[in-house]
Amino acid sequence: MAEAPSTVNRFGSYIVLEKLGGGGMAVVYRARHEETGAIVALKILRASLMEQPGIVERFKQEAVIATRLRHPHIVPVNNYGAIKGRYYLEMDYLSGGTLAERFRQPRAIGTLEVIRLLRDVAGALDYAHNQGVIHRDLKLENILLSDKGSASLTDFSIARLSDGNRLTATGFVVGTPMTIAPEQARGDANLDHRADLYSFAVIAYVLAVGRYPFNADNPLSVMHQHMMQPVPVPSTINRLLPQALDQVLIKGLAKQPSERYPTGDMFVEAFARALGDLPNTQTVVDLRTDTLGNVVKVPTPPPADKADDWYAKATQANDPDEAIRYLKRALEIEPLHSKANRMLFQLEGATPKGAPPRPTAVELSPLDLADLKKANYASQKRSNWYYVVLIAVVLTVISGVYFALSLSGSPIATDIANLLQGKRPVTEINGVPIAEVQNAVLLVEPQERRTVTYGTTIRDNIGHGFSYAYSFNAEAGQRVAIGVWFSAQGAQNASAQVAVVDPQGQLAGNRCERLTPDSATVQFNCQIDQSGLWTMRMLGVDGQTAGDFIFNIERVQ
Repeated sequence: MAEAPSTVNRFGSYIVLEKLGGGGMAVVYRARHEETGAIVALKILRASLMEQPGIVERFKQEAVIATRLRHPHIVPVNNYGAIKGRYYLEMDYLSGGTLAERFRQPRAIGTLEVIRLLRDVAGALDYAHNQGVIHRDLKLENILLSDKGSASLTDFSIARLSDGNRLTATGFVVGTPMTIAPEQARGDANLDHRADLYSFAVIAYVLAVGRYPFNADNPLSVMHQHMMQPVPVPSTINRLLPQALDQVLIKGLAKQPSERYPTGDMFVEAFARALGDLPNTQTVVDLRTDTLGNVVKVPTPPPADKADDWYAKATQANDPDEAIRYLKRALEIEPLHSKANRMLFQLEGATPKGAPPRPTAVELSPLDLADLKKANYASQKRSNWYYVVLIAVVLTVISGVYFALSLSGSPIATDIANLLQGKRPVTEINGVPIAEVQNAVLLVEPQERRTVTYGTTIRDNIGHGFSYAYSFNAEAGQRVAIGVWFSAQGAQNASAQVAVVDPQGQLAGNRCERLTPDSATVQFNCQIDQSGLWTMRMLGVDGQTAGDFIFNIERVQ
């Protein structure tokens, strides 16, 4: 008797042959349709997500969107439905795999092939946009290759129809950090097709330069770079590229959507023209996070010595001499380190090592001792009063100087107050002076936080390396006006170090219109779109925002 066929790899009328890959929402298999014999790609929704709100609807929407998109370079969905409660899509199977799989290991690609692949994807993107569909997750994993090397676009699982049919909850960021557009990373609700064109330009950058324009181990750091950091100039990384290509890629990766190419086709044609008559140059694409493609990554320098670390070593040392060496090293780095100074004094004592021995005590008679006590007591009284008067005079002088500095608005007064309160300035971020770090205002933890109410006006002084945060409760639908005025001599570029963030810690972006009447004035007109605690942050930087300032917040009727 013939053995019954195994049902382990069966899904309805499909015979599952192998797993091709999977994401957070679904798994894709290569399968054979039992009746037709066709080899297909079978995308099956994960069972663990069946009960989550909106997941099944989003999966169905992908099928609806994909079936209405018929283009030579969009992977078609031929069938969809549910088998025993498991939702699936049947798609054409492309044997070349994804672009991400092709570059799983560092691999070369020629410029002529890059242009051909980009033209395929641009045609698919422009067609989808003309049909009112925004992909929103364009990346190497969603570009499939045929056995002949052509490229096709797939995975419309988080796509959106421009007619307003949304399935993604507002306030959540969707997309992939490595290719996400700045406005998408901010969570802007009104995305249009230009977000796809930014992601498309990232892919072009990868294929031409050999690495992602922005990279980090932390996804939030990558998204922050997309929003804030300038694009690394391609020809400075891959020196085989012409400088004409720099302008094309930088324009394609513009932070503002209005500054990008309006269509994918226009971008590719500009890309091809920039390469001109350049021979079919080979670029090694290296997507590993610990490398930078075609250049050698400069090793990260070891962290600078910290006084706290040497003090910790001293507390753990068994030998007092060794502990003293550690403490002296700590004080070389930070001379005013109170704990190190205190411990060093305790170890060395009032008599330094190597001092001559103390003289032997001489016994005195009771009469001599009584006379000596009287003399010492009188001397001590005079000595005590002397020091009391001296301390009083010193404190009076210091108070007078501090009061005078405060009245004059000198930043020295603020520095003294901060020092007395144990606040220390942050002058560098990863070894780079804060004046040279873009958007440093969001990276320095505020040393002073206040919660303010509408109608509040604050006059204060901010020093170099100090960050202030003023938080206020706001309700959705309100309009709020915020103003910050700095003394002109200490604020030549105030707008660079002042920002407003929403309750989620995200930059307010276009929700707070920024006005800069002059170099030392920043005003915001904010349209509040979510209730909660909003915050205005500013960072003191010499020549930018240091010195006197006035802060004011008002609710606009």
